[in-house]
Amino acid sequence: MQASTIKLLSAAVIAVVAVAAASAVGFTVDSTDARQGVMIDFAYYEVDWVEMRFPEGMTGDGALEAACSEKGYEIVRDPEGSVYSVDGRTRLLNVDWGMYVLGSGGEWVQVEDPSTYVVSEDSIVSWARAGAGSEMMPAVDQTGFTYYSYASEGRNAHGERLKVVTLAPSVTETVCAVGGLDYIVGTDRYSDYPNALVARQNDRTISLVGGYTDPNYEKIVAVSPDIVFLDGGTGEHVAMADKLRKSGVGCVVLYEAVDTDDLLKNLWICSSALGFPWAGNEYITDVAEAVDNISRIADLQGKKVFVSLGVSDTPYTAGSGTYVDSMLESLGARNIFAQDSSSWFMASKEMVYERQPDIIVVIYDTEEITSQREYRLLLSHFNDLWKKTPAYRNGEVYVFSGDAASLLSRAGARLPEALELLAKITSPEPFIMADPTDVVGVKYYNDSYNDPDNGYLRYVKAQGLMEWQRGS
Repeated sequence: MQASTIKLLSAAVIAVVAVAAASAVGFTVDSTDARQGVMIDFAYYEVDWVEMRFPEGMTGDGALEAACSEKGYEIVRDPEGSVYSVDGRTRLLNVDWGMYVLGSGGEWVQVEDPSTYVVSEDSIVSWARAGAGSEMMPAVDQTGFTYYSYASEGRNAHGERLKVVTLAPSVTETVCAVGGLDYIVGTDRYSDYPNALVARQNDRTISLVGGYTDPNYEKIVAVSPDIVFLDGGTGEHVAMADKLRKSGVGCVVLYEAVDTDDLLKNLWICSSALGFPWAGNEYITDVAEAVDNISRIADLQGKKVFVSLGVSDTPYTAGSGTYVDSMLESLGARNIFAQDSSSWFMASKEMVYERQPDIIVVIYDTEEITSQREYRLLLSHFNDLWKKTPAYRNGEVYVFSGDAASLLSRAGARLPEALELLAKITSPEPFIMADPTDVVGVKYYNDSYNDPDNGYLRYVKAQGLMEWQRGS
């Protein structure tokens, strides 16, 4: 069974297991972080991390001043003494610059008076203009552990080259996107992208350490990793992180990625854990700009979309709370099953017929579709009710196979590529109006979907988001 199928079929069960596992293992916040520092959160997922020691008696204001001195940033205060701007970034509408410390559960708690608050007993503080809550960049992973103490510029605390293990395809791609490919020594057996990673698996430079839902503890420990990156949306990963930490292995559990915001946070967390946060900032900036440009042009005008995993009579499809649903929503489309489930679930052919989708997107990981003949043959296997939908009658059926299939099924670093392809196949006119030569003109995508010569991904390519996929 292919990696994307494993991911999607497990999603509904995983959501329940993750909650149960988290409560069962009894996580505690890593309150003994070996490093101290200040996160300067400019909002919109732009963060600077300044590692520093907090001497006895240092206040919150003093910590900000020391951090800004290190970065060469100017602080401007208003007549009352509150921070007005940092490095020229002024307060946002209804959002002031404020200081935050970590609460007992790893959440940010605002400090009312930074001028008198002593930070010497804290590991990490944040000065942010993002506002409290989900808009702030978290300082801990999904299980409440900080992620800054593992590395500095790709080397561990002993100055040795990092050794990294990744345990999910989407996690592997996220680590690779921020420059982590060369440090990976182990992956799950379903991580099969980018191709440079597969080449290293084949020559055994990278070991396979188990499956997606059944990672092998002994194989993981055998490669002596400094950091293991795991998927917070998978109960088995949550439990494995606890087991590995008890054995002295550093773990970073990424947040379950449902939308772009989750991805951006995970990119920052991965790059910071590897010790080069600037790589995360650069990739985050490019992702945000590409997504904004694509979403601004796309105009699906409420078109009804059905996303199917395969062509069986009762395939799995995306409900709300899924990566695919979030992408469709951002493009202005209507997922026909958004109200039926909060995860992937099986939909009958009668349910599909009743919703009369305007567009059908098939994620087909059984084999790669490489010709118009193979595309037509696949559509011939549609049941009679699917053939009675506007999507089929109007030729609005699109097939994603090979690498393109995993593109739609993994909530990882290739999100902008998935978004651009979905936007152009479902709403081509606005892109052609913006650039008459920006014509996709095909109904199926495969391993060559991101070939730089085919022109499918102009907005993603313009941001330089595909370099990591070429390998080194």
